[in-house]
Amino acid sequence: MTVQQPKRRPLSRYLKDFKHTQTHCAHCGKLLDRITLTCRGEIVNKTTIAQLDTLIDDAAWQVEKQEWMALCRFCGDLHCKEQGNYFDIIGFKQYLFEQTEMSHGTIREYVVRLRRLGNHLSEQNIPAPSSLQSLLDDTLDAWLPQTSTNNYRIALRKYWQFQVQLLEASASYQESHITSDIY
Repeated sequence: MTVQQPKRRPLSRYLKDFKHTQTHCAHCGKLLDRITLTCRGEIVNKTTIAQLDTLIDDAAWQVEKQEWMALCRFCGDLHCKEQGNYFDIIGFKQYLFEQTEMSHGTIREYVVRLRRLGNHLSEQNIPAPSSLQSLLDDTLDAWLPQTSTNNYRIALRKYWQFQVQLLEASASYQESHITSDIY
């Protein structure tokens, strides 16, 4: 009697099937129209996927599948490409998704504006603001790009709200963990 070998297929075939079964972004939950596949936090393009011809069986795929994620293009760009360190872009995006009723498109606009502003300020060697208030000060106006200044101010105000919420949450957390020596 012969032992039947498990069916083996190229990894690229498993990935194509995987892409078609994913309906929502793994980060923001948005319904996927176009997809970005990532492996271990790196974007993998369709040309690279086509070249993944290692033969694996279903059991090996179940292990490998844990390393792959399907993201919307926006989340793929945010989470897998290098970000400037001027603003907390990913935290800001999460705040907008979780704490506001904004549409995905509006959130994307705010995040893109703030990321562009952060890149612009970094290129100009402007130090990061030392306080929340300095995010809204007129002193920052001198460093704003000449185009779409109002859009950048709007994004800064939303970011300021995000930072205030972080400070309040941090203060609330610290207050709830203060204990006396009696206990």
